[in-house]
Amino acid sequence: MNTEQVLRDALTDEQYAAATDGAREVLCLACAGSGKSRTLAYRIARLLAAGEPPESIVAFTFTEKAAESIKRRVAQALEASGIEPTVIGAMYIGTIHAYCQRILGAADAKYRQYDVLDENRLKLYLMAKYGLLGIHQMRNRMNSPSYFDTISQVSDAWKTANDELLDVAAVADADGDPNIGQLLGSINDRMEQDEFIDFSLMINRTVELLQTDAARLDAAVGSLRHLMVDEYQDVNPCQEALISRLHRHSDTLFVVGDDDQAIYAWRGADVSNIIEFRDRYPGCAVHTLSQNFRGTTPIVEASDAFVTQELGASRTVKNPTAYQNKTPQDVRVLRFPDRAAEAEWVAGSVPF
Repeated sequence: MNTEQVLRDALTDEQYAAATDGAREVLCLACAGSGKSRTLAYRIARLLAAGEPPESIVAFTFTEKAAESIKRRVAQALEASGIEPTVIGAMYIGTIHAYCQRILGAADAKYRQYDVLDENRLKLYLMAKYGLLGIHQMRNRMNSPSYFDTISQVSDAWKTANDELLDVAAVADADGDPNIGQLLGSINDRMEQDEFIDFSLMINRTVELLQTDAARLDAAVGSLRHLMVDEYQDVNPCQEALISRLHRHSDTLFVVGDDDQAIYAWRGADVSNIIEFRDRYPGCAVHTLSQNFRGTTPIVEASDAFVTQELGASRTVKNPTAYQNKTPQDVRVLRFPDRAAEAEWVAGSVPF
């Protein structure tokens, strides 16, 4: 079976149109339960079937679990098309920070020796360097009631500075005290000396590399032709800067997401990235996946009405519909005195 027929059989008309669009920039607005991962996976499969080198494809996912799910879907599409699925191993499908780690390692061998700190290990590192970095001196200035709260606030300030592409030397706290900026600068210098790097700094350093070192960049991303981004509504300013700069070296950019599902603002995610995509790329193609394959009509209509009231004019109208109007049809607003009572009601409502 040829790939076009495989796509026709596996995708809805909306999904097929998005998966096969050849525009340089494509925005795919995907309602909840509308099959965005399937659409992204089959777009990748189509590119491979058309002869695109697997090394030319980079797809960013929010989690490694999502990456594995997309890889399985791509493999299924390739097998159905008679194409050996092992080519998947030559492309990149994974998280942004892991891709940045690859770029930094390819551009400068020193980064291959760095130990990567996740969120918890970053806090442990700050604890270990508490006195050396002078964090104890910041405790009163930050109005922090406890040691652990101080560590948490410093960790958040560090990640925010990186996520927002701020110059740590120019950072000051709300009262204009430059000490927080000096502290962040000390953390930067100490991590460099100790050969540590955390997720936020990893992306920040890659953006800096993309801006300043064209020669090493070409060696690191020279094969890139097709860039794709899942959960685009949840990227932060630093990640968006990375995507924008990488796209200068790619032939196509395909982003998929839903501004209604933006939930990571507390991590620095900026939903305006997806809302203003058409302003940044005036000639882009736009597709909407509006069919919800998981919810019934009352649930889809109630959730859309709720989001409309909450977000108002700031959201993108998508008019979702239920693919099949199955039971149950019961939609209610219930209140419970505590979580235990809510859990008991939910458990008792599940049919056996």
